[in-house]
Amino acid sequence: MQFRAQHDSLRPKKEKYDRKEEIIYDGKLYRRYNNYATFGAGFVGMDNRSDVSKAIGIDFQFHIRRQHFQMGLNMSGTEFMSNNNVQAHLGYGYRKEKNVVNYAVFAGPSFFYGVLALQDSTYGIIPYYYSSMGVYFSAQAVTKFTYDIGFGVELSGEYSPQQSSLGIKFILFFSGSYRGPKKNYNPHVRAENKR
Repeated sequence: MQFRAQHDSLRPKKEKYDRKEEIIYDGKLYRRYNNYATFGAGFVGMDNRSDVSKAIGIDFQFHIRRQHFQMGLNMSGTEFMSNNNVQAHLGYGYRKEKNVVNYAVFAGPSFFYGVLALQDSTYGIIPYYYSSMGVYFSAQAVTKFTYDIGFGVELSGEYSPQQSSLGIKFILFFSGSYRGPKKNYNPHVRAENKR
């Protein structure tokens, strides 16, 4: 019994979750546990297409207590804003945020639908429509200009028996963390954030 009490005292204590916890950075208040959105454009290669497609995407990253989630849409085609493939995804992940960087990885299920142009000897070019479920993953690295606005890169991929893909996007990062100028007293600020 005594050994267990000593062993428990050596474990690092998990700090209490305060959903309103704030930090002070550059004289302003920011919420520590915050949601953020990313918007971006890039390129994606798919195993059912011979050329590299141009892609745009939007994602909303949110949290439930300390657990992080992502939901979003990607659209790709021969040009930006064309849509011969559309994909939606929901992911669970890990996020690490500092004053000037934000890193995150997510994985989860996806749903996609699209169209291929097939060559037929009798009818010429005919459309082939497809849709299926898959497994999606993404990894983000963002450099922040201010605590809540930044620019970065996202690598993402998808696997399914119908279609697999791998792509890169350059993303803009917008966080909902800003709370206003520093106040003289705030019970949710633990200490000045100097890192």
